[in-house]
Amino acid sequence: MDTAVAPRSASAPSLTIKRRFSVAPAKVFAAWTDPQKMIRWMGPANVTRCEASADLREGGRYDIRMIADGEEHNVGGVYRTIVRDEKLVFTWAWHSTPERESLVTVTIKPDGDGSLMTLLHEQFFDEAARDRHNQGWTGTLLKLETFLHTDGMAPPHGKFVWNELNTHDVEGAKRFLGTTLGWTFEASPMPDFTYWIIKKGDERIGGIFDLNADPQCKGAPEHWLTYIAVDDVDARLKAALAAGAGEGRPPKDIPGVGRMAVLQQPGGAVVAWLTPKPM
Repeated sequence: MDTAVAPRSASAPSLTIKRRFSVAPAKVFAAWTDPQKMIRWMGPANVTRCEASADLREGGRYDIRMIADGEEHNVGGVYRTIVRDEKLVFTWAWHSTPERESLVTVTIKPDGDGSLMTLLHEQFFDEAARDRHNQGWTGTLLKLETFLHTDGMAPPHGKFVWNELNTHDVEGAKRFLGTTLGWTFEASPMPDFTYWIIKKGDERIGGIFDLNADPQCKGAPEHWLTYIAVDDVDARLKAALAAGAGEGRPPKDIPGVGRMAVLQQPGGAVVAWLTPKPM
C-alpha cells in the first residue's frame, strides 16, 4: 500500500488523451455525469461490475465501485468545475490511497457532426502511477466509444465499422504502416496480449491483432480483416451457415467491444461480424 503524500508541483507526471466521437457533446457529457450511464462503460476491459453515484454540482462528490478479476476497486472525488456539455473538472483518489489525490479535466468541443474530447489527468504521484492510469484509461475510453455509439440506439446493422490487420510481426507492421502512411499506434492491453489501435491524427481508424496470441491462428498468413456490425451475431451467423457460409471463428465476447464471429462467405471471402456493446 502506498503511504507517501502525493506531490503538488508543476513537474508532477500527467497524461493527455484525445478522442473523437460521432455524437453530440451533450451525449458525451451525460455519459460522464449520469451514474446509470457511467456504470455501462467506466473501468477497463476486465471490469465485470460497476456501481456509481454522483452529486453533480461544484463541491459535490462522486464515487465509483468496480469489480475486476474478482477484486473490488473504489475511486472517488469532488467536482471542482462543471460547464454543462463543455467541461468537467474533478479530483481523483483511490480509496486505498486517499493521500494520492490527482486531478482530471474532461473538455468536450463540437467537431463537425461529432465531438472532440480531451482528457487531462494530472498531479500523479509518480510516473508508474501515470503509466498505470494511461493503460486503464485506454481500455476505459474504448468502452466509452462503444457505449456512445450504441446506447439508446439499435446497433448499426449492416455497416462497415472496423478494419484490422492480423499479423505475426506486429512491430514490423507498425514500422511499415507508420513510415508509409504516417499512422500512429496506441496500445490497448487485453488480458493475454496487447491490441494496437491504429490512429490517423486523433481518429481511431483500425487495429492490429497479434496472430501469435491465438494458437488457432498458427500458420495463418498476414491479412486484413473487415468488421461489419450486425444486430445479433449469433442469430445472423446461424442464418449465414444455413446459407452456405463456413464458420471461421465461433461467437466470442470481446470485453469493452462486443460479441464477434468470423465466417467465410460461400465465395471464399473471410469477414468478421460484430454486435457492438460496451460490457
